[in-house]
Amino acid sequence: MSPKSEFADNATVGIDDTDVPGLGGTGRLARLLAEEIEATGRGNARGVTRHQLYEGPGVPKTARNSAAAVSFAATAPDLFEAAARIVVRESIAGSDPGVAVLTGAARPEALAFARQAQRGLVTQSEARRVAEAGGVSLVGLGGTDDGVIGALSAAALRADGNDGRFVGLPGIREVTGEVSVDELMTRTGISAVLDVDHEEPLEGGVRLDVGQWVRPRLVGGRPVLVARREEGRWVNADARPQ
Repeated sequence: MSPKSEFADNATVGIDDTDVPGLGGTGRLARLLAEEIEATGRGNARGVTRHQLYEGPGVPKTARNSAAAVSFAATAPDLFEAAARIVVRESIAGSDPGVAVLTGAARPEALAFARQAQRGLVTQSEARRVAEAGGVSLVGLGGTDDGVIGALSAAALRADGNDGRFVGLPGIREVTGEVSVDELMTRTGISAVLDVDHEEPLEGGVRLDVGQWVRPRLVGGRPVLVARREEGRWVNADARPQ
């Protein structure tokens, strides 16, 4: 068997509940996980995304109830075990970490579970049932094991390709201020810049002010920055206020 045939085409890792108030962050850990999986030759990362879940009564959380996911191409057979080892090693003491690995497209049941986790309360038992039925590798790694809920949700939402923001993508933390669309896409992993009002792509020569905070949306499986017209110029529609 050739080395290439030992690798799956693509897989998505979801993680959650790896932090506690005032310490660490699941997004940070997901970026570290992406880097380490690449460095060890177990997969080629396609960016880290953050996915917002329900924040109503009864939901334990730190600052915000969000989970993170990383999509990989050409993943090794031991990706799940490797991801779990990294999360165990890097999770903050007192947290309730969970890891999910979904291969290929998200099945409808997994995506439906994730959408419900964004609207209201769901349970660990539901998460485990959906994962088992859909062939998703899922494990709780400490504490209450509540992290399995967000881990499964993040993996399904990322695999579906139309939810969340990229918090880890080449170049997005370095680019600031006014740039052309072509320059933005050359310097980062962003695939397109869309007019937020008309959903039309901006041409490469168009200049826009991306501000100090560039976190493209996941749209159609791609990292997409959305722009709007403001006082006669294009600006990052998602930029944080100064």
